[in-house]
Amino acid sequence: MMMVSERPTPATLPALTSLRFFAALAIVIHHCNGVFWPAADLGPLDAGVSFFFVLSGFILTYVYFDPVSGRFALQRFYTARIARIWPLHLVCLLLTIFFVNVPEPFDPAVLLANSLMLHAWIPFDRYFFSYNYASWSISTELFFYLMLPLLLYFATWQRYALLLLSLATVLALAQVGAAEHLPVWDTSGDFLSSTGLLYTNPLARFAEFLVGVVCAVQWLKKATVQTSARWLGSLIECTAIALFALGFNFFMHGGATLADARWLPAAPTRALLSEWLSHVGLTPFAAIVIVVFARHRGYLSQLLSQRWLVFLGEISFALYLVHQIALRWLQQHGSHFTLSDFGLFMLGIIVLATLLHVAIERPARTWLMHWQRPRAALPQA
Repeated sequence: MMMVSERPTPATLPALTSLRFFAALAIVIHHCNGVFWPAADLGPLDAGVSFFFVLSGFILTYVYFDPVSGRFALQRFYTARIARIWPLHLVCLLLTIFFVNVPEPFDPAVLLANSLMLHAWIPFDRYFFSYNYASWSISTELFFYLMLPLLLYFATWQRYALLLLSLATVLALAQVGAAEHLPVWDTSGDFLSSTGLLYTNPLARFAEFLVGVVCAVQWLKKATVQTSARWLGSLIECTAIALFALGFNFFMHGGATLADARWLPAAPTRALLSEWLSHVGLTPFAAIVIVVFARHRGYLSQLLSQRWLVFLGEISFALYLVHQIALRWLQQHGSHFTLSDFGLFMLGIIVLATLLHVAIERPARTWLMHWQRPRAALPQA
């Protein structure tokens, strides 16, 4: 096997951009379960959100952090982040208001929090799942963006300590939820919810983003990347996918239960932690896939680099934000759907996401970033 030394450069990572589409597709299928076909146990498809969080930490560190100098492009980072997510979020908020029946009575505080992408920070149903439900995750991401410069300032051991602290925070939140007997779901929105405390809360999801940051820093610190034969790279990529599939199967069949974890203080705490783990448990497997496919050494990553797949990855943010709006609108205008209707639904939201990407997302980002020095295209986070 011939090995050559190659220094990594901040070029495109097309395979990771394409993988975004499959993560978004998993979430779409998760939300469509029981609408176009009878409700079934399809496994932890909402782990697509976990994949987004890990990928976001990895890509943002990769793009904006120089491991040699330790410098972080702070101003460019925040300008790019706002340009990336806020315009499309506002457009989808307006689409929700005009085309979907939103809860009554109208609450200006909820609308303001949603407009500013702060709604997931407030653990009440009327806030974190207000208007466009899917937008809670970009509100959570906003918290991550604010923390990233601080994370990259820390030494490596401090980041690992922070990862342990974030897990301890989850344990503390679960204990609070158990002590207060918080409901897992409260559609009235008038009370504190364990869903808002352990699912949408940025503090409860911070570990996923931090895992991506840590992986990227370690990946970038290597002065050289060893390039192996294509067949070996393909074997490693297949192994990473197989590990992810095994992890998915494990959690699909109840692997998240902590009922026998006697070191935890109380059964209600274990129940809440099991619920949390069912959403975030695939984080290490997602990190393995991301690191492996970032190397772009095998035939699978070559396949994912096809232009049409990369484009689907590029519109995945718009697809993610618009799919629940379209689904709720559809449910308001009909009640009996079939599997073939799901195919038409997917085609429709892909077309709609493409229009939003081309007409709103890309032009708004270009306009807001026009004074920045142009750079090579980078994978989206």
